[in-house]
Amino acid sequence: MMRSKTKNRLQTISILLLFITSSFSASHAQSADTLKISDAIKIGLENNFSLRIARNEELVARNNNTLGAAGFFPKVDISSSASGSNYNIRQELATDEVNDTKNYQTTSVYGGVQLSWTLFDGFAMFANRQRLSTLEGINSIAYQLKVEDVVSDIIVNYYTLSAEKQLLDIYKEILRLSADRLNIAREKAAIGTSYLLAVMQAEVDYRTDSTQVLRQINRIKDLTITLNKLLGRDPSIQFEIESKIPEVKLYNQDSVITMLKSNNKELLISRLNLRLKQIAIKEAQASRYPRLTLSSAYNFSQSNTPDGSTTVSRNIGPSYGVTLGVPLFNGFNVNRNITNARIYMENQEFNIQALENDLTAEAVRLTNNLMLATNLVEIEKKSALLAKQNSDISIEKYRVGLISDLELRDAQIRYLNAEFRYQNALIQAKSAEIAIQVLIGNLQMP
Repeated sequence: MMRSKTKNRLQTISILLLFITSSFSASHAQSADTLKISDAIKIGLENNFSLRIARNEELVARNNNTLGAAGFFPKVDISSSASGSNYNIRQELATDEVNDTKNYQTTSVYGGVQLSWTLFDGFAMFANRQRLSTLEGINSIAYQLKVEDVVSDIIVNYYTLSAEKQLLDIYKEILRLSADRLNIAREKAAIGTSYLLAVMQAEVDYRTDSTQVLRQINRIKDLTITLNKLLGRDPSIQFEIESKIPEVKLYNQDSVITMLKSNNKELLISRLNLRLKQIAIKEAQASRYPRLTLSSAYNFSQSNTPDGSTTVSRNIGPSYGVTLGVPLFNGFNVNRNITNARIYMENQEFNIQALENDLTAEAVRLTNNLMLATNLVEIEKKSALLAKQNSDISIEKYRVGLISDLELRDAQIRYLNAEFRYQNALIQAKSAEIAIQVLIGNLQMP
């Protein structure tokens, strides 16, 4: 009776697990062709929303970098107006005479073109032009940095998904071995060479391995959603990926430090921000100089009155003038602004030094991690191979009664852990390599 219940429970678990895993496989089988890493990067560069925003910010900075925005060009306006009045006028004179005028109407019209042109503003317009050019450069590099961030995220997530699928195959293999063990235990119990306790222990391990498979399937689904999000497309899209994680390239630590000081995008942006602080000093100093403005206009005006010596007055023609403003004293605010601008520049120099120090430390850490990860890959690859051989041999020994349940389970767990460490080392090595490439501003597209 107990054996029949155990058998029924096992069949129920097997059917459920078969349904879930087959559904997962079928959904992928019906999907599009294999998504290559190069295609994933191409899709991400076209669709990623963060990149679109960064691209638009770069375009805005480029549009702002003009002579007009810097203040080199004159300002030209057209203006016009028309007005009228209608009065009833009563005048009481000293002679007691009263003059009443009904519907006294006047009209006037005006139109003109005005030009205002700052000819000299203490070189502020030149500093402003430099500031706009620097901002364009900052946004251009910021876009390149965002490209590197997005592409590196795509690469790491892609190969992480590949590693997790490899682990899913291992989990399924462990599950198959657990099923074999359970069947063997049941057969032994049926002929009286094993205890029912061994069957129950085997079933518990089988259930545990079934749970591991289901959890791994769900993790793969989560990673698929994450990758689709990075690619800026529907999270429900299913696809296959390339299973092989390419070998990594080792980097010399001194070379990495040298290259990052020249090419690191964050460092380049920080140096351009220092340039902005230097330009801010020039803009503050411009307030000390005179300001020369040219103004000109061409106007037309006409007014009409019903009586008087002049009933129509009309003016038409150009006007022009030059205004010179010389700052004499404004409460020492110019000196204060210049001093503060120099302090901000000094702070930015400190920021650059701190960033260089942080990046150098990161270079040392990443190169050490890369070296460690590549060594671990070689070690764990061999360990995984040996652990698989040990697991295969153990199931055969268990079949003939040469080892216990615990020894077989230990062999299975060792195999799973070895494969996990191997796949984890592969991802750590690839992640360190990609991080180094971003650090030195030389991300290699697969």
